[in-house]
Amino acid sequence: MTHTVRISKLFTLLAFCAACVNHQEGEITDCDSNRPEITITASTNPTTCDSNDGKIVVAGTAGEEPYQFRINDGAYQAAGTFEGLGGGIYTLTIKDAKGCETSTENTLTIADSGLTATHETTSDTECFSDNGTLSVTAAGKNGPFQYQLGSGAFSTTSSFTGLKSGSYTVTVKDALGCTITVSANVTRGQSGISYNTDIAPIIKNNCAISGCHVAGAQSPNLSVFANVKSNASSIKSRTGDRSMPQGGSLTQQQISTIACWVDDGAPQN
Repeated sequence: MTHTVRISKLFTLLAFCAACVNHQEGEITDCDSNRPEITITASTNPTTCDSNDGKIVVAGTAGEEPYQFRINDGAYQAAGTFEGLGGGIYTLTIKDAKGCETSTENTLTIADSGLTATHETTSDTECFSDNGTLSVTAAGKNGPFQYQLGSGAFSTTSSFTGLKSGSYTVTVKDALGCTITVSANVTRGQSGISYNTDIAPIIKNNCAISGCHVAGAQSPNLSVFANVKSNASSIKSRTGDRSMPQGGSLTQQQISTIACWVDDGAPQN
């Protein structure tokens, strides 16, 4: 019986060590050194208020081919031509073979209504809530104007608050029913999460422990900041899906804290 118990404990220990040793960190992609660029090569405005015959053509340079393109938050495609467009502000994005992305904007104007729109945004800087903003200003000869965020209801409210970072679409409608769409990105700002105060204790107590991510055990050694920095994206991904640390012992707040710090650029603050 004693022999059986010892064998059982040995298998349990070996399984734990194997899980730690087989844990692989993802490769980090450096987009900043060779980011793709996107250029508007042609742009055709819609002919009337009710027509959707506008067109935008884009091309890519730099980065790593082949390229893919998308308009607003649509699906990526190999061709850089987008047709069937009404008036509005459109976000065009290029993605290269490494997954690196760059975006630009292009405005299509409705000639017969004079309906145009501009927008301003502020970044979302909160970690556990959202405080991004989007404000749209319409102009044209057929006011007053109404505004619709996404699939919400039209109203006279032209400013939207409490937004998470990401892509948004606002539809502007004038008194004659002519509409124009505005595509805007609320960027991710600095949340102020501190490595020394917030992140290091989580790593030290849950990951950089005996038998796993420490010197002489599994690589990388997460007791060294440089290694945490270089593997930040992988740490965010693996803590997010609870495959790290062993047993998925982190709270949701700890997981969110790590994600915010990584999104801040993983600073040593």
